Amino acid sequence: MTTSTGTDWAAWQESWDRQQEWYMPDREERFRIMLDMVEALVGPAPRVLDLACGTGTITARLLARFPGATSTGVDLDPALLAIARGTFEGDDRVSFVTADLKDPEWPAKLPYASYDAVLTGSAC
Repeated sequence: MTTSTGTDWAAWQESWDRQQEWYMPDREERFRIMLDMVEALVGPAPRVLDLACGTGTITARLLARFPGATSTGVDLDPALLAIARGTFEGDDRVSFVTADLKDPEWPAKLPYASYDAVLTGSAC
């Protein structure tokens, strides 16, 4: 997807994914297993909280597999959130929250009171 500013968000996503796969070669398999578990436990239209969402990689896999899903991504990194927001611009199934997970008040920023699943690829 390219926005009116000329930013190729898909290229940024691909670059990020390649870099992350170098650190974690089994990354895609981990995502597949996460989504298998979500489907088994809550079905094909889950509301998911994506912690330390980065560029929204888990959210992208989630929505590709479950078009009826919704996702809230939480991260603190402004550069990664810019890529995520650009990638999912106009998709009302997705929202992003800027928050520090070390701050005990971060849940107050979430748009929903509950989620069917909480996923993360790298929150420590």
